[in-house]
Amino acid sequence: MQKPKTLAASMLVLIVAAGLSGCALFPQCSPENCSADKQINADVSALFAQHTELGAPAALHIQTINGVVYLSGAVDTEFEVRNAEALARQVANVKDVVNNLYPRSNGR
Repeated sequence: MQKPKTLAASMLVLIVAAGLSGCALFPQCSPENCSADKQINADVSALFAQHTELGAPAALHIQTINGVVYLSGAVDTEFEVRNAEALARQVANVKDVVNNLYPRSNGR
């Protein structure tokens, strides 16, 4: 009876350890990178706010890590998915854009 509990506890420890090591995959940003990333986020958000076809800026999730902008959330059409990426690429100091936006509909 004790052996299955020990095995289960060991498996849990291994799973937690593997999960925590995954957290270390993102490099820590230096203070200048962190402030640059915050500025990029603010600039992308401000640009999206000017384009009301993308919906409310709060509806889209924007995250910047070391100059790479990650976009996620729903927009109305595939055109808006591509337009949001193109807009984000226009912002100063953006190194790349990872676009995980998706259309809510087929644009009808």
